[in-house]
Amino acid sequence: TDNESLDNAYVRTFEASGTEMSRFDYDSFTQTLKMAGLASVGYSFRKADRVGFSAFYARNAVDSYMARQGHDEEGIRLRGSNQNSHVYELQNYQLAGHHVLGKWDTDWSGSYSKTSSEEPDRRQVMFRQMSDGTWDLFKLNAQETMRYFGKLDEDEWVGDVQAQYRFSDENKLRFGAALRDKTRDFTCTSFYYNLKEMESLNVTDIYHTDGYLNFENVQNGSITINRSHQKRNEYSAGSRIWAGFIEADYYPVKALLVNLGVRMESTRQWVKYYNDGGMEMRRDLNTDEFFPALNLKYTFDKKNSLRLAASRTVTRPSFVEMAPFLYQESYGGTQVRGNENLDNGYNYNIDLRYEFFRPSSTDMVAVTAYYKYLDSPIERTQTTSGGAMMHSFQNASDGLAAGVEVEARKEIVKDLKAGINASYMYTNVNLPEGGVYTNAERPLQGASPYLMNADLTYSPKFGKESQLTVALLYNLQGERIQAVGIQGIGDVKQLTLHTLDFNANMKFNAHWSVKFSAKNLLNTDVVFRQEIPSKNTEVEVERFNEGVGLSFGVTYTL
Repeated sequence: TDNESLDNAYVRTFEASGTEMSRFDYDSFTQTLKMAGLASVGYSFRKADRVGFSAFYARNAVDSYMARQGHDEEGIRLRGSNQNSHVYELQNYQLAGHHVLGKWDTDWSGSYSKTSSEEPDRRQVMFRQMSDGTWDLFKLNAQETMRYFGKLDEDEWVGDVQAQYRFSDENKLRFGAALRDKTRDFTCTSFYYNLKEMESLNVTDIYHTDGYLNFENVQNGSITINRSHQKRNEYSAGSRIWAGFIEADYYPVKALLVNLGVRMESTRQWVKYYNDGGMEMRRDLNTDEFFPALNLKYTFDKKNSLRLAASRTVTRPSFVEMAPFLYQESYGGTQVRGNENLDNGYNYNIDLRYEFFRPSSTDMVAVTAYYKYLDSPIERTQTTSGGAMMHSFQNASDGLAAGVEVEARKEIVKDLKAGINASYMYTNVNLPEGGVYTNAERPLQGASPYLMNADLTYSPKFGKESQLTVALLYNLQGERIQAVGIQGIGDVKQLTLHTLDFNANMKFNAHWSVKFSAKNLLNTDVVFRQEIPSKNTEVEVERFNEGVGLSFGVTYTL
């Protein structure tokens, strides 16, 4: 179970001219309860054959409350009370096997997963400040006070089989086939409270509404509840991927490994939805494509090796990105709408990596240089709709990402180790002519130009079974574009973020252990700024602080 509070956070929206449209300051409180269970059974026979079955269940329940105060795009002073529950469930059942017959190895698996996401009763009450300074219920269009019920169900079937033939211990041929079939159904219903017949109230407590939002006022006609469920409030989506591959490991000389393969995928992806007029619409995204890959590894000696990899991969739009359903969790909050016209993005990748390992130790150094050409990458965009921020998704024309990554690990003294992973990346996106993007050329959305992870770990042993592990973990994430601005609105950027975590684990014996962790010790604010191109400046649009997180756990192993 987790408890989290955000104090003195806020979010703002701006016009392209730099005029502030809305601002809401808020405090929020969230409680999360996570449960999971796993059961598995396996059977081994002959010398190396085995079959196994596993069942996994997980449930995450999130209850949150947010109190807001600010103004909307009309300049009306508002207070909001928002309560939401979100329940996520996952069931997965998998049957798998491994068989050896002479020089043949065969692996097969089949699985079924059922996922659900439910908002069983989201509630919102909005209050307006009157001219005399008192607060009354907000009654603008009979939609500010509401309840929302939403449910999403997803089913996925996966089948996979592959075989390997060993010409020798080093040279091998692998081939196989797979099928993945996924479907999703989403529906939601809203209940809007028409409060225009209610007498004016002097509300002094927004947290207890039973005195006026009650069944008595529904009976006497002061409150009219309108149920809203239209065809546009639901959608269905699915994808079916047939795939086959063949690859080979070949050593032309003892020091050189050549891995060459190709994968064929036949994809049928679709989304069925209803437009604002209630007419059924469908978008199909069907492709039949090949994805080749080449991996080379040259081993100079026991310490040094060099790797080269080249491949073509695909980035498909997710159902959320593709389904044109408008989702908004609170009045004045960010709206998210999918884009049914999205196409696949394709990536052409080249990596060159040098590795050094010190024998009989964990010391290592690796340096990687990489280049990616991005064809039609999918990006998150931002504009405004009715005064609220609206996020959507679009394909850019093309782009690139190139950089260098350095990884190192060193044992300083006995039981004390240090590690670091740092990367620098240059990204650039070219946009099609005639588009609505504000910046015609810019870095790739979501990509930080520099990243770094560092850790210091002390892990002494006490006897045969007792061990203490203490680790200090540092992360640096460079400034990145969170949402791309379009139609004259600038890009929204998340500023550079530093985090520091501490973990400690004490294992007393084969059965008992305790763990303590402290997250975000630097207590850093998460800040977003937005460009105002018309004024050649930036403004802060959102800021929150998650605070320091503490956790403690006890484990008993049977």
